[in-house]
Amino acid sequence: MIENWVDFAVNVVGGATAFLCLFDGTRRLCAYGVHRKAVLMTVLAAGICALYGAFAYWKYTDLKTTSSMSQRKSAAAQPLPNWGKGLSPEKKEVLSLARARHTFVESGKLPSYVDRGGETRTFAPTQEDLMRRERVVTYYSRAEYSARSSLAEALLWLIIALVAVMFGIMMSFEKVPAPAGATGESGDT
Repeated sequence: MIENWVDFAVNVVGGATAFLCLFDGTRRLCAYGVHRKAVLMTVLAAGICALYGAFAYWKYTDLKTTSSMSQRKSAAAQPLPNWGKGLSPEKKEVLSLARARHTFVESGKLPSYVDRGGETRTFAPTQEDLMRRERVVTYYSRAEYSARSSLAEALLWLIIALVAVMFGIMMSFEKVPAPAGATGESGDT
């Protein structure tokens, strides 16, 4: 899905230009030897491909790191034995329930909490808690999809650069047509 048409158009134009310049620069280097224009064209196009690929890989590592840090497991499912010692039973229940709700939304586990009577109970999520959990799961899924897309894009830039170089080398073996005046025939007869 294309989210930003301007970004897409710039990437297509930049990618096609880099591909063609890398192809033609490699072809010229192999066919005619090292000269300034061919080297400049090849180096600039290879640099553009490397920058696009490096940016896509950076995006992949950033998204992957963010996603893995967000999905880390919640600390302890059970509260410590002396947790909330100086708190009133109502305050202790509110804080314990908030911790259980947060644990459920982040990890999907059904933790336990301490009620007013001091008993340990299993958290029962409400409809709102389920919707929050669904949003978190959706976020994680989208982040994973974006990370995989960025890795695929980085590999695609590497493949494009290699294909351009290979095509340039193969096309350099093609026979160059002789100039029109060098056929050995003279126009004077």
